[in-house]
Amino acid sequence: MLKYRMARPDEREDYIDLANYAFKIDAESILPKMYSKDIDSSGMHMVAADERGRLRAQVAVYPEPMQVGGFPLRVGYLGIVSVHPRARGEGHMKVLMNKWLEEAPASYDMLVLYGQRQRYEYFDFTLGGVKIKYSVGEVNARHALQGVNVEGLSIKPLFEIEGAAAFAQQLNEARHSFVQRDVGQMSDILTGLEQQPLGVLDKEKLIGYLVVSKTGKEITELAMANTADIPRAVKAYLSHSGADWIAVYAPEYETELNASLSSFAENYAIETSDMYHIVDFARVLEAYLTVKHRTIGLTLGEFSAVLDGQPVTALVDESGVTVERSAKSGAVELDRKQAQTLLLTPHGRYIGAGTHIPAGWFPLPIFWYIADKF
Repeated sequence: MLKYRMARPDEREDYIDLANYAFKIDAESILPKMYSKDIDSSGMHMVAADERGRLRAQVAVYPEPMQVGGFPLRVGYLGIVSVHPRARGEGHMKVLMNKWLEEAPASYDMLVLYGQRQRYEYFDFTLGGVKIKYSVGEVNARHALQGVNVEGLSIKPLFEIEGAAAFAQQLNEARHSFVQRDVGQMSDILTGLEQQPLGVLDKEKLIGYLVVSKTGKEITELAMANTADIPRAVKAYLSHSGADWIAVYAPEYETELNASLSSFAENYAIETSDMYHIVDFARVLEAYLTVKHRTIGLTLGEFSAVLDGQPVTALVDESGVTVERSAKSGAVELDRKQAQTLLLTPHGRYIGAGTHIPAGWFPLPIFWYIADKF
């Protein structure tokens, strides 16, 4: 008889082997922040075990405490959704996903994952968020960045540089929204999912870092101590990589980063950033509206609704953002899909009559760096 339960510490090899078998990966090298030998990640794995103790399926949630606009958010990134090939079609994924969702309110304000849209819409996840992708080529560097001086700049593996972990933590925590990264795990975090963290040095002084994809053609994370050095860093990396074109990704709320990249990039595209299941609508709404108000800016106004049974009233005035856990009389009632579509996507404008939405409030500027994914 199958049992659905949390994994035990003595099952470490079993849940790693199942992930490797299902995804044809080496989980310990691809996800060292989760599967390094000195980490007991059993408590993050909910498994289906048969009568012989063999793991037939698993779903894991990696806790990612955040600071968003000064508000602490309890977030979990859901991953390693894996079923043994001989146990597929038996409904184990559905049971494990629903068990995590049942337990989520006790531990999380929001769950996040990356996966096929319709597959996870069955579990009330919505594709959304905001990611801006810039295309930058050698021709842009030659013309738009012609006068940008890169003399003295060098690009080196980040963790070959003394003090790099503490420096990367400092820049991460200077962001308006960030996942808390333990300085002792910084190397495992930034090298996860086959990424390469690189330091940007000016006359041997570390002034920023880049995280690039395995191919080197994507800068998935760019952080500079001085934003004026962004064009220098991109120009230097283009030369270092030897690529004709690279992509640079940015969250919408990093206004100085976007202003800099948009001044010389060939093109840009606005894309989604992961899938979300909001547990506490008021908390998530207040945190990300605050970030948007302080960075991009919000029109003054009020929004009141009952979101999947949770009453909220958000107000933006001269003093800032406030959110109350109550709704005005006659406030529109939205189910979970409608509520998350409204908050997370540009499609909320099509919900229809009865929903008063101040211009520009949504979608919320939620963004996930690849280094923080699981």
